[in-house]
Amino acid sequence: MTDLKIVNAPAGSGKSTEIKKRVNAWAIEHPLDKLLCVTFTNRAADELTAGISSPNVEVSTIHSFMNDFSKSLFAAPEIVALYIEFYGERIKTRIENSENNKNVEESNSRYRAEFGEPLSLQAILDSISSLYYNERAFNTLYRGGLSHEDLLSFIAKCAKRYPLIYRRVNTKYQQIIIDEYQDTDVNVLEFFLEAAKQSGFALHLYGDRMQQIYKSDPARFQSLIQQFEPEQREVTNFRSTPEIVSLLNRIYNDESLNQVAHSEVSGTTPKVFIADKFRELEEQLQDDSTLILNIANATIYESIGALELLRSLQAMPEHGFNSRHSAVSVLAEVEWEKVQNPVIRLLYGLLELKAAYEAGRIGSVISTLRRYPKEFGMVTLHSHSDKAVLSRELESLFTLMDSENTTIRQVITHLGSMKFEKAPNVSDYFLVDDYVTVLDIPFEQVGNAFAFNQDPERSTQHGVKGESHEKVIFTAEHSNTSPAVHMKTLFNLWPEYDFSLQTLEDLRARLSDAFQKARENIGQDISNLKAAGFQPIKAVTTAEAERVKREFADSPLFIELYSEAYNKYLERPGITSAKKLFNLTRIEGLLSAYRLFYVGCSRAKSELNVIIPTSLLENIDASEAKLRELGFDVSRS
Repeated sequence: MTDLKIVNAPAGSGKSTEIKKRVNAWAIEHPLDKLLCVTFTNRAADELTAGISSPNVEVSTIHSFMNDFSKSLFAAPEIVALYIEFYGERIKTRIENSENNKNVEESNSRYRAEFGEPLSLQAILDSISSLYYNERAFNTLYRGGLSHEDLLSFIAKCAKRYPLIYRRVNTKYQQIIIDEYQDTDVNVLEFFLEAAKQSGFALHLYGDRMQQIYKSDPARFQSLIQQFEPEQREVTNFRSTPEIVSLLNRIYNDESLNQVAHSEVSGTTPKVFIADKFRELEEQLQDDSTLILNIANATIYESIGALELLRSLQAMPEHGFNSRHSAVSVLAEVEWEKVQNPVIRLLYGLLELKAAYEAGRIGSVISTLRRYPKEFGMVTLHSHSDKAVLSRELESLFTLMDSENTTIRQVITHLGSMKFEKAPNVSDYFLVDDYVTVLDIPFEQVGNAFAFNQDPERSTQHGVKGESHEKVIFTAEHSNTSPAVHMKTLFNLWPEYDFSLQTLEDLRARLSDAFQKARENIGQDISNLKAAGFQPIKAVTTAEAERVKREFADSPLFIELYSEAYNKYLERPGITSAKKLFNLTRIEGLLSAYRLFYVGCSRAKSELNVIIPTSLLENIDASEAKLRELGFDVSRS
């Protein structure tokens, strides 16, 4: 029988420590067996690696493992043929470029120069002899390059077509641990689950579904994890005081996951402040030992003067919200060498040089310049005059960086004109279309983001995942932007409904499945449909709306969230109201609000102050009663 387990590890329960302890114990008990531990980020992989001593334990990020695993597969003719089967039509559509997309045409013109006129599907396909992971958020279709997401989904498809691929996993490893399973791509979960079923190796999932960040296929995700047995255990919270842990248990509302505080030292009772002027209240409550938590990253970057920079990065495909290297993760990276964007990495490196120079650490400056000549230019110091030139050039650059009118483009241009032995080649930064908006942003915003990283006073609930703070101020904001966080819905329904993560996730999974069936039966993507195209599908859309409404007639929460939209459409069918029918935003907005409220509260060690803007509460008395029931002291101002 296959050993399939889920180990739920809420925030503060010492998940990483527990994984390392279990892995090391397993390695001692099974010295000849191999164990694989995959996690989501490089930082998490580094943390686990630091505490594991056995040479038979392999720790890797999901993408790194899948990349290494696929290299030998991607040269096989059968796999290349499968790639052509799956992506051939998309390649053909891109070649034809029927919408006359300018960027696609420019790309095609370069390939015509390489493959000849006219650019044909066959010429492209004949040129692809092997595949590769292009480490980008988009596919390089003409080259056989797979993006972050497609690397995972394509390997899963390959294994389904050729099940012998699973044996490459189950003959090598006797146990596999997936860390942060809640954020793991469903294709990866399914891939390892199928491999485990074939051989019977142990597959254990560690994580906390309350901290799920990235969207997945809800129905499929639920179906997969229901095949795992939750490990029954008492969870010790090593972070928070008993008062906060009791609050968290009431919010979680799941008897199977009751936390016990490790510390017996009493703290203050968690407090809720219902206020009109909530920003002023933040300032009043804050001191040097307080971390302010906000729902939206935009709130944080606006407060530090770097919102335009954040927005410009978010507009890039490779730094969007669901990308592997989101805009926030790029800007929040403390070590400049690890920043996953070449422009921001360069600029953070310059700010690091500036800080060292102004602190008098000239040796560190010279060492960094010599170590990274490609980024900063080649520096030679043979004489005193060479040092004088270096000093003048750096001071000129740093003076430009200090000016509030300087743009990013001007800083990079100035760097490229430095009078070193060899100035860096900065032209590449100006050739990528996605960087145009970034280059014209004031450099001051980069400095603000860099300075914030050194001593952050604000964060989002997931901003520094797993970290905590002695005192936390959490402002519960409502957001309709992606990702939707419907705090107003949460507070207004909570007095009437006994929420739990399981009930909300079950409803989302049911809705996801029902909405997908509706879209398939309609045969059109309504969200992008124009009014003129609605009439031919009006009848089937109405039939699907009636079916979904009947299917969820027994769900009070569906009625609360969706009845208005369905009734409005059925009374007067039209394209505008139809677009609101089969959309998960309402349930996902509520689910996100519930999760983030819990996670925000879980970040506090000893003192928790929650601020709720009065505008979010329709019935203040009912909301206040619910908050007191959860364990808060509540005051209004």
